[in-house]
Amino acid sequence: MDSVQEIDAKVLLSNLTFCVFDLETTGGNHLQDKIIEIGLVKIKNLKIIDQKKYLIQPDIKVPDFIQKLTAISAKDLENAPRIEAVVHDVLDFMGDSILVAHNIAFDIPFFNSVLRRMQLPELSNNGLCTNLMTKYLIPNLLNTNLHYMSKLFSIQLKKAHRALDDARASAELLLCYFDIFINKKITKLNHLYYPRNKYELDRANFKNKGPQTALKIIELARKIKTPFLITIKGKEGLLLYSMPFSDLNSKIISTKDNNSFLDHLEMKLSELPFENVTINLYGSFFEVLVNFTQSLPKMMSNYREEISKLIKKYYFKNLAPAPLITHDFIFSNHLVPEQFIIHPLQGLSPKNCLVFRFPGHEKKLIQFLNSKISRLQNKKVTPRPDSDEFIYDYLRLAQTQNKDILFLDKDCLKMGPDHLFSKFEQFLKLNPNAFNYPQNYI
Repeated sequence: MDSVQEIDAKVLLSNLTFCVFDLETTGGNHLQDKIIEIGLVKIKNLKIIDQKKYLIQPDIKVPDFIQKLTAISAKDLENAPRIEAVVHDVLDFMGDSILVAHNIAFDIPFFNSVLRRMQLPELSNNGLCTNLMTKYLIPNLLNTNLHYMSKLFSIQLKKAHRALDDARASAELLLCYFDIFINKKITKLNHLYYPRNKYELDRANFKNKGPQTALKIIELARKIKTPFLITIKGKEGLLLYSMPFSDLNSKIISTKDNNSFLDHLEMKLSELPFENVTINLYGSFFEVLVNFTQSLPKMMSNYREEISKLIKKYYFKNLAPAPLITHDFIFSNHLVPEQFIIHPLQGLSPKNCLVFRFPGHEKKLIQFLNSKISRLQNKKVTPRPDSDEFIYDYLRLAQTQNKDILFLDKDCLKMGPDHLFSKFEQFLKLNPNAFNYPQNYI
């Protein structure tokens, strides 16, 4: 690493020791349920250095669903030690490390209840929750369970709901997050505990610290492969300028157009008295435009006219005459793998849409569609504001390309949900999410 700040970030984390642990129990009530397995993993100098696991005899019947969930049978526990025989070994392994779990609000209180019953001091270590950290770093994620997080970050989770395997996966996830914190130049230890609005993986924030700031923004923007939106603000958060960018692999917007837009961004950063710049990643250029058109009316009229002309010039210069859009819904990939987003064209806005998982949220999707369909009075969409013009230009282009988005009409459920889901599956085969987010983050 080159800068002093980056070296300090790595040193800051290297000097800490962490104990990642996981409990498997007979149930969720710490007053009556018991521990059946403990897994522990020690991290020091940003490396896994040790691990231990213990099967525990609970002295109560292990429910059948727990045996099925964990693959720990009553026979496996017949000769296992009781918690009293291993608790001191567990405490010695933990030492004064920072304790980490993927749901620490469960694991620490449960373990403390055991210590209280044994009349031992409760844990006083600092604690970190990788599940909570996930929600801060990837706020648009609908599923944060350890199995899915392991899939997203290519972590091998051999046996889910086995204590050591879960602890090991949580430890590797924590190390992934440490790499992110180092790349994003963490400066204070409390940022580990409260990283909200500082290190989100789908955005980057820049404060104007002189000419080098603009250079860093341009350098980063030229590397981004996903669709993104740049917002430039002045004093007191006043919106000065906003610019939408397509992804580098777009079948609709050419790389040359994006580069021309980046040249314009470089010029605007040298001209505008900006205080802050934000870059936000999205899963489709359509979604970028939906968010962009929300900011367009807030810009000064001369800047609004300027950016509108540039969008027409670079992105829609070859737009051939085409029928107006008469569809009712737009379905597209979300930035997060296995998540999708559907927008009704009536009342189009970032808030009037549904982000869902597929498969997984079929019922939620059908309820959303039925709610919106009941409000549609005819096949034509309502008259659009001028600021939505770019969205409809893009949709007209997309109609001829059969890429990036799927058009749906209000009768999309007439042939049953399975017919709709087969359309989704066909679309996803042609348009897989290729952004590898959150491993590739900003």
